[in-house]
Amino acid sequence: MRIEQTTWPHVQKYFDDGNDLVMLAIGSTEQHGRHNPLGVDTIAPNFLLDLIEKQDNSVLIAPTIPYGACDDLLGYPGTLSIGYKLLHDITERICNQLWDYGARRFIFLNGHGPNIKPLSAVAEAIDRKGGRAALLNWWLMAGEINPAWAGGHGAGEETSAMLAVDPNLVDFSQLEGPVSEMNLVDDLGPEFPSESWGSVVYKGVHVQIPRDAVRYASNGWIGPDHVHGASKAWGDAMMQATADYIVDFIQAFKRCPLPEPFPVRSVGHAGSFEDLYKS
Repeated sequence: MRIEQTTWPHVQKYFDDGNDLVMLAIGSTEQHGRHNPLGVDTIAPNFLLDLIEKQDNSVLIAPTIPYGACDDLLGYPGTLSIGYKLLHDITERICNQLWDYGARRFIFLNGHGPNIKPLSAVAEAIDRKGGRAALLNWWLMAGEINPAWAGGHGAGEETSAMLAVDPNLVDFSQLEGPVSEMNLVDDLGPEFPSESWGSVVYKGVHVQIPRDAVRYASNGWIGPDHVHGASKAWGDAMMQATADYIVDFIQAFKRCPLPEPFPVRSVGHAGSFEDLYKS
């Protein structure tokens, strides 16, 4: 049951009937290679929600947040980032309001890696209040359901997901010839070849040197799962299996006991969001 498609009396009845679980998808709007749409991280979770609803439409689903923390991709036109703190504050505010209506169990269906840190902080705060919050990072889960599906950013895994949603979302003209290659640039010089997301290799050891991705990723996709291996068959199987897993997880999550709330923490206490980002 989508909040934006129902009435407030129906939402009230949902909680009055003893239901306390709400799903919230969080994505991003950012580049995913020359061939993929900028909304991959939002489109994929929304597609999973559609598959989940086909099996179980009894869960209350909040409107998807289409923006995430992706400052390091702002060099690619169309990328829109709200940063770590604003994402945290928006999610926390939404969850606090849902809490007031009766929600005690939250499932965050996440489509973007850097969202994990702020969403985890929100989840921990919910736990302290006596609730539960689960963070489902769909692309990581898919790689555990079937290791053959594991992948990087905008590469075979996520491209296959887009082909499952709608093949017209993928610009196949960008999957031909040299333009389709990852083409990482050694922007720090020959002693520090670029290897993956924000990392270089020095004397056989990977070292993180955070910087804007446009400096070293000329195409935009990064990962060992080459885009040439992407297929609709891969995407169909992966997205359905991930949705099936989540449907099963929802039922188990409803059964888990709620924790006792911790004492209220004072402002500035170690473990607050502000302290988390000062460290």
